[in-house]
Amino acid sequence: MKRSIALITLAIITFLVYCLSFYYSSVVDSVAIATGSLVYIGLSVLSILVWLIIFIYSDSKNKLPWLFVIALFPVLGLILYIMVGNGFRETYRYHRRMKQLGDDYLSPVCDFDHSQVKTVLSDEACRLVKLNKMIAINDISFRSKTRILTNGEQKFPVLLEAIKNAQQFIFLEYYIFHSDEMGMRVVNALIDRAQAGVEVRVLIDAMGSSKRMSQSTISLMRRSGIKFAEFDPVWIPILSNKINHRNHRKILVVDGKVAITGGINIGDEYIHRSVKFGFWRDTSILIEGEAVHDFSVLFAGDWFFATGERLEDERYFYFTKCEEDGGVQVVDSGPTSAIAPIKQTIFRMIMDANQSIYMITPYLIPDFDVIMALKNAALSGIDVRIIVPGRPDKKFVYYATQSYFEALLAVGVRIYTYDGVFCHAKVVIVDGKIATVGTANLDIRSFYLNFEVNVMLYETQSIQSLLNDFNIDFSRSTEIIYQDWKNRSIKDRTLQSLAQLFSAVM
Repeated sequence: MKRSIALITLAIITFLVYCLSFYYSSVVDSVAIATGSLVYIGLSVLSILVWLIIFIYSDSKNKLPWLFVIALFPVLGLILYIMVGNGFRETYRYHRRMKQLGDDYLSPVCDFDHSQVKTVLSDEACRLVKLNKMIAINDISFRSKTRILTNGEQKFPVLLEAIKNAQQFIFLEYYIFHSDEMGMRVVNALIDRAQAGVEVRVLIDAMGSSKRMSQSTISLMRRSGIKFAEFDPVWIPILSNKINHRNHRKILVVDGKVAITGGINIGDEYIHRSVKFGFWRDTSILIEGEAVHDFSVLFAGDWFFATGERLEDERYFYFTKCEEDGGVQVVDSGPTSAIAPIKQTIFRMIMDANQSIYMITPYLIPDFDVIMALKNAALSGIDVRIIVPGRPDKKFVYYATQSYFEALLAVGVRIYTYDGVFCHAKVVIVDGKIATVGTANLDIRSFYLNFEVNVMLYETQSIQSLLNDFNIDFSRSTEIIYQDWKNRSIKDRTLQSLAQLFSAVM
C-alpha cells in the first residue's frame, strides 16, 4: 500500500513538472527561452523513460529513492543517477579485477578435514552450511576455536598481543583506523614487528579512514618497512560511484594462526574515550585454527584489488588445527556478488528458527525479504528480540531505523533501545545454537553495497558467551511498548517516513 502511494505521488510530481514546462514554453515570446524550454522538455521525456526503465528492469535495491529524485528534478536527477546512482561500472570493475586473480586464487586451496567429527549439527545448521558453501565458497571447519571479545577493552589487548607474537606475517585490514592514542599503540606494535623482519601489510578503506589517519602516520609506517595501501581512493566523491562501495571489513591475520574480526574498528572511541558517545558497545571475535585460512584468502583478494600485488607464498595460506569445538564458517559478501551472501544467510537463519531469534545491530534498515521473515517468525510464536542503539550516531539514519518499529512491533517482535548507549555490535543468534558475528549491519548497504565478512558459529562454546552478553544487554535496555510507540508525535512520524524513503541510499 505504501509503495503504491509513493509511486502515485512520484507520477503526479513528474506530470506537474512536465505541465509547467509546456506552459512556460507556450507563453514566453523569447525564441531562445522557448527553445531552452523545449530542450528541457526533451530531457524530461528522456528522464521519465529512464525512470520507467529503472523501475521495471533494474534489480537495484535503492531504485525507489532515485525514482523520487528523477521525478522531482527530471534533468538534474538523471545526471546525478548516471554519475553516482547506478553501480554497473563499479560492479564490472570489481568483477574484472577479481577475475584476473583466477578462481584457484580466490577459493580455498582445499576443503577442511571432516574425518572423525563428533559435532552433530541440526538439520537447520546443515542447510546453512550447504547454503554458505554454495554462495560464499568457504567450507565449514570443525577444527577451529573461537572466543568472543566483548567491547574494546577485551579486543585490543588480544589484538596487540597477537601482533607482538607475530613471527612471519601480519595482515591488517580496517574500515576505520584513527591516528589517536589507541591507533598509535597499534601502529607502534606493527612497526616493532616490521623492524624485526616480520612482513606487515596494512590496508585501510580510503573513505572510512579519510581524515582519521594522518599522512604523517602513513609516512611513518612506510618508512618503517610496512606495506601500506588504501582501498579504492575517491578523488571527487560527488562525481564517483565508489562512495557506494566501501570496504567495511575489519580483519587481522597473524601467521595464519590467529584472526580477529567483528564490529570494532581501531581508535579511542572503541575503548569508551569518545566525548560524544561515552560507552561504546561492540563485539569482535577471535578465531584460531583452520578457519583463519579463509581470512588470509579474503585479505589477499582485497590486497590485490587495491595494489595489483599477488600474495602467492604458501605460508600466507598455512593453517593450524585446533581441538574440535563445534563448526566455524566464514561468509564474505560485496558488490562482486549478485546473491548477497550475508543477507541470504541471515534470512535463512530467521526462517529456520524454532524458538528464538536475538539480534543486536546499530542500524535496522533491512530490505523487504528480511522484514517479512522477521514478521513471519514473530507471528509463528518465535521469540524475536532486537536491540538497537538508545543514542544515535547519525540522526537521520536513526529515524530510518525507527521507521520500521511499528510494523514489527504490531506482529510481536520485541524491540529494545540500549539505554543512552550507541551499540555497534552485529550479532544474530538463533535457538541458542547457531550464531553469526561480523562486520555486516542489518541494512541494505551492508547486504548489497559494502564489502563485509561474518563468521558463522554452529554449536560452539562461544555462542554461550554471546547469549550471556545478550542477557546483560537486555537488562541495560528499555523495551519499546507497541501502544506507546503508536502515540508518538506527528513530527516523529513524518521524519521517520521521510527517512525510510531514502533508507536504501544511506
